[in-house]
Amino acid sequence: MDPLNLILLIIVALIGWRLRSVLGTRNDDEKPSSRADAYRLNRDAYENPTRVGGDDKEGDIKESPRADAPAADAPQNGDTTDTQPDAGQDTQTAIDDAPQIGRGLAYLHGIDPDFDEAEFLEGAGRAYEMILTAFAAGDLSDVQGFLGDDVASGFEGAIGEREMAGQKLETRILRLDRPALDDAEINGAVVRLDVRFRAEIISAAYAADTVLDEDNLPAPTTTIDVWSFEGTHSAANAGWKLVATRAG
Repeated sequence: MDPLNLILLIIVALIGWRLRSVLGTRNDDEKPSSRADAYRLNRDAYENPTRVGGDDKEGDIKESPRADAPAADAPQNGDTTDTQPDAGQDTQTAIDDAPQIGRGLAYLHGIDPDFDEAEFLEGAGRAYEMILTAFAAGDLSDVQGFLGDDVASGFEGAIGEREMAGQKLETRILRLDRPALDDAEINGAVVRLDVRFRAEIISAAYAADTVLDEDNLPAPTTTIDVWSFEGTHSAANAGWKLVATRAG
């Protein structure tokens, strides 16, 4: 062998031995890294972030809590000594204790499902006839218990003016349609119901000493009135009273 080639071969062998001593050897169980491995690690880091902020160092990694992991301050093993009151329960209690305030027939039936609309309207129809008749006669004593203070005062004032004018009022109800419940307004225990009445009525004022001619009475007219009654809902005795009247 040529001496020069022998010298070069010795130099290559020495360089290889030197690199092996510096870099060490790779274990046969290790697998070379690749772009696929890098992508997998980056994807895992994206789907399972473990760092908070940009100043974390290796070894200070914070694990994201699992969805099924209990909260840090949740009682464990049935220990409820430090359990705080449920804020939702307090809110519900406040709602239950608050006065009922609302409007509409659906709302009334919701808070007072035992309210009998048909029975109430039947009574309202009878009250309508009785009150109109008593007002025309000028004597409210039989219906005083059905009248609110303001309505009673207004009726009594009108009767007094009529008497001072030397007049009387003749009122006859020829037909009364079934009353209709227009609206409901609830404020605490008090409910106000608006009832619509449609009736054919003969009503005319005469001098107090006039003798009526039954064959020459005025023609009947169709009237529509809305009367408002107030009472206590969900009570055995609602105590309904007429508190307002208006033309419909």
